[in-house]
Amino acid sequence: MGRAFRIYPAVLLLLLFVAFPLYWMTATSLKPQTEVFRVPPTFLPETWTLRHYTDLFWLTDFGLLFLNSLKVCLLSTGLALVVGSLGAYALARFRVPGKEAYGRLVLLAYMFPGALLIIPLMLLFRQLELTNSHLGLSLAYLTFAVPFVMWVMRDFFASVPVDLEEAALIDGASRLGALWDVVLPQAVPGLIATGIFAFLFAWNEYLFALILISDESLRTLPPGMMRFVSTTDTNWGLIMAASTLATLPMAIAFGLVQRYLVTGLGAGGVKG
Repeated sequence: MGRAFRIYPAVLLLLLFVAFPLYWMTATSLKPQTEVFRVPPTFLPETWTLRHYTDLFWLTDFGLLFLNSLKVCLLSTGLALVVGSLGAYALARFRVPGKEAYGRLVLLAYMFPGALLIIPLMLLFRQLELTNSHLGLSLAYLTFAVPFVMWVMRDFFASVPVDLEEAALIDGASRLGALWDVVLPQAVPGLIATGIFAFLFAWNEYLFALILISDESLRTLPPGMMRFVSTTDTNWGLIMAASTLATLPMAIAFGLVQRYLVTGLGAGGVKG
């Protein structure tokens, strides 16, 4: 009982520290512009308004930016799960010389900053005519998403009993058939966990989206929202409304799959 009294206040303090910026962002988006800059600030809006949200959809192209981001994120996450899961399965099951060294090199690729890759990717995509396209941007995100998926899913696949897979092979299933029918159903928590983090990376990514996309109609949320900031004026209410709506999908996703996140990342970290 005494241990609980020591832990709960610390957890509550940490929760307040993490949640307060989100609360302040949401509260600011519901204040009129005159109240946003009031000193001392008001922690609860004295006058509640949805003006910033209506302006966001009527005066800006936020809806288009949101749909563009959703399209790119779903495409890159789907490709990352397919390619990364196949690579992780090969590393977990096949006896290939040097596969441990290769697995560590995959993780090393995840550690490179995007600024080092943007120029080679720009030159390559220009040759392939993939610049200024959502497909090209989705493929660029694979440089970080695939290593992460491979690293986590490799240990997750290794934790699935081989006997189940061998039984399917004896019954006449192909290797891909056993992977689809036996291994992947056991790996659903890991797929959800890695998919959420791959989606989160693509949703928040700024540098690649800024450089690889020049057509304003194809912009995604992070660089598109920067247009709300100018050298002469910044509409903080509009920015906070856009940030709140941009955060909402990920907050809902984390809430719905929280159990799978804990299970998947915990199982993926058993070995390695």
